[in-house]
Amino acid sequence: LPLAKKAKAAGIPTIGWVSPQVWAWRPNRAKTIGKALDHLLCLFDFEPPLFDETDAQWLGHPVIDRYTKRRRVDPTLIGLTPGSRRAEVDRIWPRFVAAAAEIRKRKPETKFKVVSPIENLDVPLWIQRGSTVSELSEARAVLTKSGTITLELAVMGVPQVVAHRVHPVTYGIGRQMIRGIHHIAMPNILAGKEVVPEFIQHLDPMELAEAILALPDVQDVDLSSLGQPGAIDRTAQRVLEWMGEA
Repeated sequence: LPLAKKAKAAGIPTIGWVSPQVWAWRPNRAKTIGKALDHLLCLFDFEPPLFDETDAQWLGHPVIDRYTKRRRVDPTLIGLTPGSRRAEVDRIWPRFVAAAAEIRKRKPETKFKVVSPIENLDVPLWIQRGSTVSELSEARAVLTKSGTITLELAVMGVPQVVAHRVHPVTYGIGRQMIRGIHHIAMPNILAGKEVVPEFIQHLDPMELAEAILALPDVQDVDLSSLGQPGAIDRTAQRVLEWMGEA
C-alpha cells in the first residue's frame, strides 16, 4: 500500500486485487486503502460497500475455477490438512494424528491421507501422504486448519471439521482486534452461523474424532458470496478496461 499511495499521489492509476479483511479487523484501514487505490477488485460480494473512498467491485472468487463438485465418495477415506506454516503445523498436527488414531480405533477400516507442503512432517506409517487438495475430493470428510482450504473443500462438497490453534499471546491479541466476527472457518463467516464444526485453541483429539464421525454426508454451505466461475477472466478484462480509460 505505501507504494500504491505514492503512485496515486503522482497521478498514476492504481488497482488492487483481493481486499484486505477489513471486515474482520482494523476496519479503519478501509480509509487507508482508499487513499492508495483508485480501484479495488474484491473476492466476496459483501466487501465493496466497505470501501467508500475507492471504486470497489466484486468479480468473484477464483476458488470456484480451481475446484469442481466431487462425483464420487470413498466412505473409508479421511483427509487431514494441518497447514503449511511450520509453527501452526507443530501446534496442530499432533492433535490431528491423535484424533485420527481414535477414529481408527473405532473404525479400523478407515484410511487417512495428509496434504501438507512440509516435507519433514512426522507422519505415522498408517497415514498416506498426498500432494494436492484435489486428492481429497473423494474423502468422506476432512479435518482441516482454517483458511482458504475451507472454501476449497466446500466447493468440492467435502464435509469438514475446522480446528485451529495459535500461540496464546497471538490469540489474545487477535481477540482484542477482531470485531463482529465470531467464527474462523470461512463457510461459517459467510453464513453468519456455524454450518461447519470448528474448534479454536482447545483441540481435544477425542472431540475432534467425534465431530468427524458425526458429520453428515452433505454439509449445507452457501457459496453464493463467491460468485460464478470465470473470476480470473473477469478480473483481467476489468483491468484492461481501466487501463484503456486511464
